[in-house]
Amino acid sequence: MTSRMTKLRGLLVLAFVLVMLVLGAIPVLAISVPDEGPYILRVDVYRHLLEVDDMLVLGRYNWPYASPPSETITQAVFVRLLDGATELAYCSPYAYYSNGWGYGSFSMYLSAAEASGYWEDTLTVEVRGSPTLNWTGGSNYVVSTTTLLWRSAATTSATQVLMYSHLISWADTLGDYWSVSLVSTYAGGDKLSSYGAEYFTNVVTGLRTMVPNLFSGAVETPTYTDITYNTSASDEAMDVWPFDMGGISEWFGLPSSDDVLRTIIAFVVIFIVAMVMARQGIPTQFVLFACFGLLFVLAVPGLISRLIVGGMCFVVILLTGLVFLLRRT
Repeated sequence: MTSRMTKLRGLLVLAFVLVMLVLGAIPVLAISVPDEGPYILRVDVYRHLLEVDDMLVLGRYNWPYASPPSETITQAVFVRLLDGATELAYCSPYAYYSNGWGYGSFSMYLSAAEASGYWEDTLTVEVRGSPTLNWTGGSNYVVSTTTLLWRSAATTSATQVLMYSHLISWADTLGDYWSVSLVSTYAGGDKLSSYGAEYFTNVVTGLRTMVPNLFSGAVETPTYTDITYNTSASDEAMDVWPFDMGGISEWFGLPSSDDVLRTIIAFVVIFIVAMVMARQGIPTQFVLFACFGLLFVLAVPGLISRLIVGGMCFVVILLTGLVFLLRRT
């Protein structure tokens, strides 16, 4: 029994030694402290984005380095939204330009259920260096603010307009800091460039749905404007007959369409004119020319056709009368 206890103690001591050796072999991650700061530049809080009464916390920071460390800001820094000691949400800044150090953005989204009761409450946004890293020459750096800009808007569309203007302005400024164009100008207004879209869609999950107008490929609902057209000139041009065709067509049992009835009447008129001209001895070629000319002119609606038809009828009647008088004499 004693020998077994001795062996067991020996194994426990050996295991303890091995664990200590392994722990001693794990390197302690170290990171240099920032040149100054860090700073929380501004925190905007928006609501009614994906659903009524939801909440988006969108912040801007500056964690300055003349020579950025090899670690990314996503690995080294995290952000918390606090109600007193209660953590409501957390995130890590997205590393895009210069590993995320310097100027950048972060966001935290709360659904309507998660945000209930916290709108315009006294909340704290805290940016903290990760305690798992050894910040050489300083602490792990905690900076916080209770100055939150509550962007209250009554509707989703109003919030989209407000957030669009803020993000386009910040993207333009951020692009100047980075020497990268984050905004492009289109006929429909300023939009995020391909770089800007890549960065901000990683900072804000669901940004394309929240503010579609930020993107050049956004789907927009067209605006229709009702136009009242003045059709008086058209009505006058089409009204080439001075009397109602409906009664005539009904009385004669003809088709009810005015266009069809006018065509039938035109052929009847042409037939009568041709018979009169032929009976007066006018040569056949002139009769055919007059009939086809009259038919062509009748096919063209409007004031000009009426003048031409009137002139042709006058000439036909005059010629017919002259022929009749000459034959009588």
